[in-house]
Amino acid sequence: MNHLIVMPRIVSKIGEWYQFPLGIAYISAALKKAGFKVHTLNLNNEHGPVIDILRESIRNLGVDTVSTGGVTGQYGAIREVLESAKQIKPEIITIAGGGIISSAPEDAMAALECVDFGVIGEGEIIICELCAALENGTDPRRITGIVYRNETGYSQTRGIPAPVVLEDVPFPDYEGFGFKKLLESVPNIIGMSEYNTLPIITGRSCPFQCTFCFHTSGQKFRQRTLDDVFTEIDYLVEKYGVKYLSIQDELFLYKKNIPWVEGFCRRIKPYGIKWLAQFRVNDITPPLVAMLKDANCATMAFGIESADNSVLKSMKKAITIEQTEYALDIVYRAGVGIQGVLIFGDPAETIETATRTLNWWKKHRQYELQLSAVITYPGTEIYKQACLKGIIPDPVQYIRDGCPLVRLSKMSDSEYAWLFQQIASLPRSSHSQPDNAEILNIDYVNSRIDVTGNCVSCGHKNRWEKNRLFVTETLACIKCGRKHVSPIPEDVITRITHGINKLTEYYGKIAIWGVNAYIYGLMEKLDGISTEQVVFVDKSEMRQGLDISGHIVKPTRIIQDDNLKCVVVAVVQYYSALIKPISDEFPGVERLLCISDLLADDLSLTGNG
Repeated sequence: MNHLIVMPRIVSKIGEWYQFPLGIAYISAALKKAGFKVHTLNLNNEHGPVIDILRESIRNLGVDTVSTGGVTGQYGAIREVLESAKQIKPEIITIAGGGIISSAPEDAMAALECVDFGVIGEGEIIICELCAALENGTDPRRITGIVYRNETGYSQTRGIPAPVVLEDVPFPDYEGFGFKKLLESVPNIIGMSEYNTLPIITGRSCPFQCTFCFHTSGQKFRQRTLDDVFTEIDYLVEKYGVKYLSIQDELFLYKKNIPWVEGFCRRIKPYGIKWLAQFRVNDITPPLVAMLKDANCATMAFGIESADNSVLKSMKKAITIEQTEYALDIVYRAGVGIQGVLIFGDPAETIETATRTLNWWKKHRQYELQLSAVITYPGTEIYKQACLKGIIPDPVQYIRDGCPLVRLSKMSDSEYAWLFQQIASLPRSSHSQPDNAEILNIDYVNSRIDVTGNCVSCGHKNRWEKNRLFVTETLACIKCGRKHVSPIPEDVITRITHGINKLTEYYGKIAIWGVNAYIYGLMEKLDGISTEQVVFVDKSEMRQGLDISGHIVKPTRIIQDDNLKCVVVAVVQYYSALIKPISDEFPGVERLLCISDLLADDLSLTGNG
């Protein structure tokens, strides 16, 4: 049999930087190592409609199975792969895995519809057993860790798969998915502003049980041997010239593995490679941070979440705000970059706790922490409680809707509206642009800008290339890691205004779907865009009511109620995942675009994209 492994399209434009999904690359490597006939396809590298690209691969290669997967937020992109495969070849066997399946196996299968088998948890062993069963004609339903279609719906096989032995897993199949193309882009996200930034996993899972988190690889915390990790690093250096390592472990340092981390620091230092990893604030000490900095750790990421201890207790974070303050002060004084997010909307959140956290954030702006809302992802404790309480009445539809924000706390409508106004408006208004910022180049085709400017902390002159427009990513100082907000070019404002006017002249009122801090700041600068021309919409009830320069965010149903023909997705990183759900729910929409499309010199008034 011929097996095709497909990485779904998660970029809004080909050529953008994206977080390389190591899970799919591990699956491909495992199948190849086991001797299966495997073909690979990365839709993030291919221009054109997904169905056309898949049709060529399936027909030319004689494909018998198509496997794909990812996290629940990528539902639309994952479904498009599976649905397209079935349209091209109805008898083809479709397989899905990753967080979307592991977190809610039967609900995810029902939402995806076009999938025959789902792989639950770590898939390297299970996928090989499944493909062997398909090739040999044995019953796949005897394999532990499978969810499958039956006569009345979906069923899971019995038993819990044993955790994989990490040293037995081959390195990810970087080559199979055209990884070199990604190295041409710069992340400019969470402190990473280097070419040749590469991801790596040194361990799996996390021993903690935060209520908003789901561990795809189980609850048992495991780390690879240092020899195994550095064999892979040597390969990445030789093959790709890695300059920055993005360590994607859920938790890099845990009190029980400090000797391992000490060994990692000793061995990584001679490489001169910068790196980022995830830490907990209650593990931080001055000697530890000094060791990490000496080993070229450029950014330390923390799960901070709240500045209110009652909310932290509700989240089961097992930390306090006092520990957070102590840790961040040490890291900041050491000159190491900090990455962290404050997330609002936990069941214990009140207007008082939210205000307390916002006030704390304002007093500690030097840490450049992000503001966000808690997302109720399937598989998490808060998700299970939301389903039990009827807050999420239809789990299948919730996945199809892309996991919109739901009301977990007892805050009122007006309190939520105020809170989201703060989350949307504060980051760009409170954080610094680089001193003497100058925009050197604007690439309208790929929605990127090149910027120079001096760090507001250390004064170092930086050049940030290929920085994405319309996103909340930040410009990190190459020398000290201080983060800055990217300037919004005047010509971009002019082009977006012109594009909106052109679309409204042709289609009448249009909908703009979604908002983030960048879009909020952009819309404040647009001149003369009236409520008769544009309506802002969002799936989340919590964002509905948000005031964006006089435009009140409405429920998405207004698209159908007002018979709107054109929708512009404003949050570009969700565009690829939203194409399918929007098209399915609102068949009357004639034109679906990403906001970056409005920059084009020759904006077409017909056809999508």
